Amino acid sequence: MINFTSRTQYYLSPEPTDMRNGRNGLAGIVRELMGEDPYDYDNIFYSKDCRKVKILHYDLNGFVMYEKWFDDGKFLKPKFIEMKKSHKISRETLILFMSSPVQTEMVI
Repeated sequence: MINFTSRTQYYLSPEPTDMRNGRNGLAGIVRELMGEDPYDYDNIFYSKDCRKVKILHYDLNGFVMYEKWFDDGKFLKPKFIEMKKSHKISRETLILFMSSPVQTEMVI
């Protein structure tokens, strides 16, 4: 079970991500496109169809990748007020993002 804490910083990718990417591919996206260090924060990626989400987390001795799929419905689709390389989101926003399938958008 994943434990979202308020001490952890969460960064959401501004663009949909190819969900075929594994640990190394996602870490590369964090470094090259988001301009962050994948070891410092939990990084969240979502698919183009908003049915899949991956979280790349660095534990004490290695990366952990969490994945979630909805069979019915979709995640809240991120809608950004301002485009950035990455968007810091709160623990509460992440929980909302991961919690239930809906058919609307979420403004960040």
